[in-house]
Order: sequence, then structure tokens, then C-alpha cells
Amino acid sequence: MNKKKLIIPFILLIILLIPFGISYFSYQSQQISNEGAEAFSQRLQAALSDHKPFKMSDLTPVDWDKIVVFHPYATKSEMEKTTGITWTTRTSYVGYLLERTFLGEYPLDDDSLNKLVFMKEGSVVLDVTLNRSTADFTAIQEIRHDQELQLAPEDHGHKIVISTLK
Repeated sequence: MNKKKLIIPFILLIILLIPFGISYFSYQSQQISNEGAEAFSQRLQAALSDHKPFKMSDLTPVDWDKIVVFHPYATKSEMEKTTGITWTTRTSYVGYLLERTFLGEYPLDDDSLNKLVFMKEGSVVLDVTLNRSTADFTAIQEIRHDQELQLAPEDHGHKIVISTLK
């Protein structure tokens, strides 16, 4: 009799844990290490301080074949639709869960932010969110397949606007 009483709560517990297990597996499969984001930011700062044209491939510590520039107010859904994949840079499962709610739908929720997403063979290898006062990439088209992308910084008073060289 006692065994029957224990089986029902055990089955309910298993049923409740299955969605969390699936969600955690999804988190693990979507997580990117984002190693190199800090190195990229430092290299970009150095390149901008020179006020000379530079190649994007010279700044990135990872190998990539496509760059996607997201402008301010781009939603996470738009980013995933544009890239064709879902990814996260969150280092904790709780952060991932919050990102999947309405709280994480607007990672560029301010006019001062833009995002560079570097991809290799259909996977995100680097995701960098930059303040536009540091480097404004909004003059660049959203998707570039050119690893030899030549960029030129232009000083516009309070910010540096990045544009492509023709």
C-alpha cells in the first residue's frame, strides 16, 4: 500500500522535471562561449584610436565567414530570424530562462546600442554588443559575407561612425 502512495508523487515529479530537462538541454546546445569578445573590443578601440581604415578580420580573434550588424532596437526574435539560428551568450541557466521571456526580447533596447554577430558555417562564434558612442556601425548594411571587410572610422564629435570603404 505504501509503495502505491509513493509511485504517484514520483510520477508527478518526473512529469514536472521533463520540461526543465528539455529546456536545460536546449540551453546547453544554444550556448556559445563568446571567447574573444573582450579581445575584439580592445582591438577595435585601438583601431579606432588610430583613425585609419582597418580590416574587420584583423580585429577578430575567431575565424568567421559572415558578419551581421544589428542596429538599435533589434529584437532577439529578429536576430534569430536574420541569422537563422538561436543562440545565447548567457553563462547561467537562470540568465537563459530570463532571456527567453519578454525581459530578454529587447537586448538592444536603447538607441545607444548596436550588435555585431560573427558566424562561421552557420553557427555564431562571436556576439558583441557595443555602445554607439564607442563605435557606431549603423551605416553598414545588416549582413556582410566579406571577411576582407574594409572599414573606415569617421569622427563625428561625440561618436565615431564606422562605414565601409568602397
